[in-house]
Amino acid sequence: MVRAYIHIRVEPGKVPDVVKQLKAIPEVKEVHSVTGPYDVIAKVEVADTKALTDFLITRIHKISGIRDTMTSIILD
Repeated sequence: MVRAYIHIRVEPGKVPDVVKQLKAIPEVKEVHSVTGPYDVIAKVEVADTKALTDFLITRIHKISGIRDTMTSIILD
């Protein structure tokens, strides 16, 4: 099991829509609107690093309103 935090920058005014879409994805375990350089942080759990790559490309990056992401794999 691989767990990661996905830090997400969102287009202005789209945070509620992006949060709603993220919460509907089973692999997303937590979603929070935050202050700072990113607008949203999502904690995800997937099978392995290949699954994480596929998840980012096929699920996260296709959500309308997401500008860019930065992913941090949880080590402990």
